[in-house]
Amino acid sequence: MQLKDDVSRIEHEIMQALAYAGSDKDTELRKLLDEVSPRNFDKINKLLMVKDEEIANLKDDIRIMSAHWKLKTKDLESQLEKNRRADQDLKKKVLKLEFCLQEARAQTRKLQRMGERRDKALKELRHQLAAKQSGVPPRSEKQNFWETSGFKLVVSVSMLILVMFSKR
Repeated sequence: MQLKDDVSRIEHEIMQALAYAGSDKDTELRKLLDEVSPRNFDKINKLLMVKDEEIANLKDDIRIMSAHWKLKTKDLESQLEKNRRADQDLKKKVLKLEFCLQEARAQTRKLQRMGERRDKALKELRHQLAAKQSGVPPRSEKQNFWETSGFKLVVSVSMLILVMFSKR
């Protein structure tokens, strides 16, 4: 209602200004004033109401979209958190695997050293066996128990068995 009063008041002021200026010859301005007259005011009101409804619909759409995006954001945040946890778990597993690899390498080196010692012992036993078979007399009449070939053979076989079990 106030808008209608304001429009009527402004129209009246313009008409008075035209009458005062004596510009009755300016028909274009009169045509324009006739178009904006109170009978077109209803059309303008209807248009404004339609536009208000459109604005209300758009506001509703914005609220719906806002809620939708909030849900999407929460979903993505939860997925991100899940991925972070999975990433941390994978990092822990990688560290465990690296530790196991280091342990395996250390055991491999240990087994290689044991194998080398075994090979040396076997080589020495072969050398002693070859010496006995060729008929070389023993170094001394009475050998020390630790230096007897039987003891060395038993020790070598024991080492061989230990190496076999350690590989398992």
